[in-house]
Amino acid sequence: MSFENLVGNEEIKNTLRNIITNKKLMHSYLFIGTSGIGKTLFAKEFAKMILCDGEIPPCNECKSCIEFNANSHPDLIEIEPEAGTIKIEKIRQMRRKSIRKTNYIKKKSIYYKRCRLYD
Repeated sequence: MSFENLVGNEEIKNTLRNIITNKKLMHSYLFIGTSGIGKTLFAKEFAKMILCDGEIPPCNECKSCIEFNANSHPDLIEIEPEAGTIKIEKIRQMRRKSIRKTNYIKKKSIYYKRCRLYD
């Protein structure tokens, strides 16, 4: 399994690997913590593992992994915050996009980048 390029946080890595291995996905995951600890890297790697069609995710060889690595996966929605927060219109756009049928996989991943939950 992946996370080889991420240093530390072994307990979190093992938890996320077990979720994928045991196919026990929940509807959402929240990666929180101080700035610079790797939340974005973990979230992206976890999304890649969820979307992978290979036997042992991420395989980096299936169509899903190739498109993910090229930042062009049609079933991954990434939202950029404006001034540190995500505006309501961005959420509405994301909801409209997420209603549509997935392109070629059974799963869908929605990824929020650096969303400020509190001040």
